[in-house]
Amino acid sequence: MAKRGVASPRLDAEILLADTLQIQRIGLFLDPDRPLTQDELSAFKVYLKRREAREPVAYIVGKKDFWKDTFVVNRHVLIPRPETETLLESVLGRYVQRDEPLRFLEVGCGSGALLISLLKEYPQAEGVGLDISREALGVCVQNAQRLAVDQRVQWIESDLLAAFSGGYAVDAIVSNLPYIAQDELSGLQPEIWLHEPHLALDGGVDGLKLIRRMIPSARDVLKPGGGLALEIDSRQENAVMALFHEAGYVAVETLKDCHRVPRVVLGLLPI
Repeated sequence: MAKRGVASPRLDAEILLADTLQIQRIGLFLDPDRPLTQDELSAFKVYLKRREAREPVAYIVGKKDFWKDTFVVNRHVLIPRPETETLLESVLGRYVQRDEPLRFLEVGCGSGALLISLLKEYPQAEGVGLDISREALGVCVQNAQRLAVDQRVQWIESDLLAAFSGGYAVDAIVSNLPYIAQDELSGLQPEIWLHEPHLALDGGVDGLKLIRRMIPSARDVLKPGGGLALEIDSRQENAVMALFHEAGYVAVETLKDCHRVPRVVLGLLPI
């Protein structure tokens, strides 16, 4: 796999082999001499060919860890990344009492990993997830059922906030909208460009096409004092902060991700 440009061939092979054998990765080290059956070897070779074609490991095994849980993923949804956990942390830092009956909204929910993780952190909270992709919403339903939050969440097909009822005021909105500029898409890693949904990546000419729409419209569904948190490219920090200020948000700030890179811009609706 290294010859095909795969960045971490050994790790990827271990994950794929563990999934083939239906064991935890540590099991490979506990029993390193275990022979493979012919069926297992054949299945593993298929996995390796898919990875050599630069298909992401998460799509091959059909799952990805995010925050404290494992989520079903497929090619209809963006693969959850550690950087996006910064969005979750932006809410955790604001609402420290975990037993509050909060209302959360995620716009562009993809696999549902972010909103579901919030609902698990706040057992009295309710949530609504919006996505323009019906296929993505199907993945959300699976994950909500698997992780037992399906009674507290609603999934709605919507272009941003278009299908959302303004009568349902929310405490916090989190969103990882597409923010890659169009002319940069083809320069992304093959795992992203060739396999992840372009609908979840393409942010228009400057990467801010949807973010520019989202910031002012979110005011209509936030409670006074409620917060909007958006994931960004670090190079967009100043432009997005300016959009928040122009729309009348207060206490606008940037949060850094696990790599100490500006990743989330947060603003509050005035009380």
